[in-house]
Amino acid sequence: MNLNDYFDPVELEKPEEYIPVTDSIFGRSIRVNTPSNPIDEISDYQIALIGIPEDRDSHNKGTALAPDRIRGKLYQLFRVDNKSRIIDLGNLKHGNTFNDTFMALRDVLSELINNQVVSVILGGSQDLTRACFSAFEQLRNAVNLVTIDSTIDAINTDSGSSNFLIKTLTSNRLFEYTNLGHQQYLTDMNCLKLLENRNFESIRLGNIREKIFLAEPILRDADLVSFDIGALRQGDAPARKNTSPNGLFADEACQIARYSGMGNRILCFGIFEVNPKFDINEITSHIAAQMIWYFIEGFSIRKSEYPSPGSNEFKVFIISHDDMEHDITFLKSIKTGRWWMEVPVVKAGRKIMVACSQEDYQQACNHDIPDLWWKSFRKLN
Repeated sequence: MNLNDYFDPVELEKPEEYIPVTDSIFGRSIRVNTPSNPIDEISDYQIALIGIPEDRDSHNKGTALAPDRIRGKLYQLFRVDNKSRIIDLGNLKHGNTFNDTFMALRDVLSELINNQVVSVILGGSQDLTRACFSAFEQLRNAVNLVTIDSTIDAINTDSGSSNFLIKTLTSNRLFEYTNLGHQQYLTDMNCLKLLENRNFESIRLGNIREKIFLAEPILRDADLVSFDIGALRQGDAPARKNTSPNGLFADEACQIARYSGMGNRILCFGIFEVNPKFDINEITSHIAAQMIWYFIEGFSIRKSEYPSPGSNEFKVFIISHDDMEHDITFLKSIKTGRWWMEVPVVKAGRKIMVACSQEDYQQACNHDIPDLWWKSFRKLN
C-alpha cells in the first residue's frame, strides 16, 4: 500500500506562529509528511498521527475543522523524548461520500496494525470509531474496545455519531467493551441494559473520578480507545455542540490518555468531536493536544509484560472460596506493581489472564468474587 495515495500532506496555515524557533518542540522532533518529504517506509515508525477532517454523518457539524487546530497546538509543545519514532501522515483525503472515508480509514489502519504501528487519530466525528474497529475486526478474532463518553452511543437514530455502537456491540469479534464516564441523566437506560445483557459495562462519571486509577487495567487490555471530547466538563472543553457542564476535568482526561499509552495492546487511540466553531480561545484544541502528548509519554514508558507460568517476575496469590469450585489466582508484577487474575476456560482446559486492580484482589480476600472475574468467566464459558 502506498500511503501517499491516502493522505494530504501537512500544511498549517501559518507555521511561524505555531512553531517556536527551537528544535526541542514536538513539531520539529517528528517526521512530517510534506509535499517535499512524502511518506516513506511505515514500519520504520512506532506511532503515526492521522488527521480525519470528516463530519458528514454527524449532528456535530464543524468537527472536520479540528485536525489542523489540534495539530497546531500539538506542534507547539515540547517533545516527550528522543526515543519514540513518530510520523505525522497528514489528513486522510476527503472521500466522495462518508463511506469512502470509512473504507479508506479502515484500509489505512489495517496496514498500520499489520506493521505494529500505533495510530493516534485527530478527529473528526466519533462514528469514525466504527471504521477503526472494522480494521481490527478483519485482523483479530477478539477485540477489546474502550470508549470515554458522557453517554452510550447506541441510540436507534439516523445519526451515525449517536448510534455507531449498535453494529459494533453485535460483532462476534468484540470480546470486551467498556465505556468510562457516562452521566446517568444523559444516558438511555435501555443502552445500559443492552451492555449488561452482553456482559459489557459502563462506569459512571462519579465512580471513575473517585478512583481514576481503576481505569488503568481496563485500558491495559484494550486494543482500541475512542475518546469523545464531550466527556469533559464544558468549562475545560467547550468545543462541542450540547456539551455538559459536568464531566471529567482536563487533568483526569490526560491521566486516562497516559494510561492508554502505557497499555501493551493498544494500537489505536482517537480523540473525536472537537468542534472549533464552539471553542473559546482554542482551549479544547489545547487540551486535545496535551492528551495526545500524555498518550505518547505513556507509550514512551510502556512495559511489555504478561504473566506466564513459572515466571519469577510475578508474585502469585491464590484465593479459595468454599462456594466455588475454582480458586482465583492473582499475579502481581514485581517490576511495575500491576495485577492480573486467571480466569478458567473450562471446556478448553486452560486459563487466560485478565488485567485487574489491587481492589479486585482485596475484594476476593474478603470472600467476595470480583465482578470482573464473573463477567470474564461468563464470556469465556
